[in-house]
Amino acid sequence: MNMKKLRFSRFVFLGLFCSSIIATGCSLTGGVPQWSGGGFIRKEFLEYKKVAVLPFKDDTKGEASDAFTQSFNEKFQQIALVERKQLSGTFEEHDLYPDQLSESTRRKIGEVFGVQALIIGNVYYPSILRWLLQVQIIDVETGEVMGRSLVEINYMGAEGVKKACRIAVQNLTVK
Repeated sequence: MNMKKLRFSRFVFLGLFCSSIIATGCSLTGGVPQWSGGGFIRKEFLEYKKVAVLPFKDDTKGEASDAFTQSFNEKFQQIALVERKQLSGTFEEHDLYPDQLSESTRRKIGEVFGVQALIIGNVYYPSILRWLLQVQIIDVETGEVMGRSLVEINYMGAEGVKKACRIAVQNLTVK
């Protein structure tokens, strides 16, 4: 009788374990993030000298914006960056609102910071473990999209954020 209880216990444990893996969307590869996405960058953008990374929408702690900035700087070393942290005080001073990118706001940010493009982003959390990072590079004069990247990650935590941002930058390839 004890053998039957032991087998039953093992069966229940195995069932719960497998169910938890399926329910959370985690892989069996040691917590490696599962991701998908794509992107592009226009060839003309590579001639730009300076861009500004605005705070990403719904990135309350700035983790995604900062991680993206670091990865972007590593890939595009020839382009100078104005980081999110450098922008915050100046926005208030010049009455600018980065989440309201009208033509006049775009151009004013370009003038104040001497940048040719703005990098804007959105972080979406459609579920507990799945999230999306969308990034666009916008020309300050024309409003034209110079690049775009979208990444879907099935992983949480700081490493997941860094990985998503690295992938988002990797997706910025000339097409």
